Amino acid sequence: MTRNHAVSIGFVILSHGDAALLRRLVERLNILYEMPPIACHHDFSQAPLDTRAIPGNVRFVEPAIATGWGKLSVVTAGLAALRLLVETADPDWFVLLSATDYPVRAADLVRAELASSPYDAYIDVQCVKGQPGGAATFACEPNPKLSHFSLPSNVALKWQFYVGAQLWVPMPKNRPRWRIGRVTLPLPFAGPNPFGAGLSAYYGDHWFTANRRAMAVLLEDSKPAEQLRQHLVRRAQADECYYQTILGNTAGLNICRDNKRYAEWNGGGAHPVAVEVAHVPAILASGAHFARKFALHSPAIEQIDATMTVGSET
Repeated sequence: MTRNHAVSIGFVILSHGDAALLRRLVERLNILYEMPPIACHHDFSQAPLDTRAIPGNVRFVEPAIATGWGKLSVVTAGLAALRLLVETADPDWFVLLSATDYPVRAADLVRAELASSPYDAYIDVQCVKGQPGGAATFACEPNPKLSHFSLPSNVALKWQFYVGAQLWVPMPKNRPRWRIGRVTLPLPFAGPNPFGAGLSAYYGDHWFTANRRAMAVLLEDSKPAEQLRQHLVRRAQADECYYQTILGNTAGLNICRDNKRYAEWNGGGAHPVAVEVAHVPAILASGAHFARKFALHSPAIEQIDATMTVGSET
């Protein structure tokens, strides 16, 4: 049994639901990665959590941020957790996870791959239609499990989300209380946006892995980053644009477009389907480091765990 400790890996976890899901993921990471540094942002406004019941190697973002699905607040929470991780542990690599993710590859195999990697990030990156290419170098075939992002309908939708002009019409809403909200109407032409020379719009799957160089880029409070945040604060699915756009426009970064995640999207939709036992053979054959989404008591987990001996390189 050979162990590779040359590469340190930290984890950022975004959590907003059942605390048992978070505990399950943390406990498995602690077994496989031997108590790694973990920074967590838990949205206490959506679900209670007794942090004393979580292992002590997990640090929590305080104060927590109220997040909304696909909103820029999710990015803000992720960056806050990443900053906490860097300030307290400064790992060589970090992995962004949700509480419904689960490791599906032995830790030593992941460490060995990252130790010899020529890349700075493993992230799903696709250029928004009509945008020029960014300054980063892109390699690797995209993750085949994310092919729905390339469907014509999604290509058009992402252009509307990030580049197209929008008309915001006031509308009363009653959730969580009566208030004046808005309905967004897409228009068939480009609107005001920060994209142009030096900043091209990119999009892709939210979940990714990156090294210290890429972490520094994400945590730099640059003018383009601030302009991008101001633009995305009123845009849908900001979490599928921000990281890709910042990294994709950074000269000197070498990006692998395979994000090392496995998910079953069944052709599209807003969320992947829950992992089932029938998915396990494909998961193990995929080379992915993590898979999602797992129900709390998914029988697939027992089968996946049985294939991984801690420290194994087989």
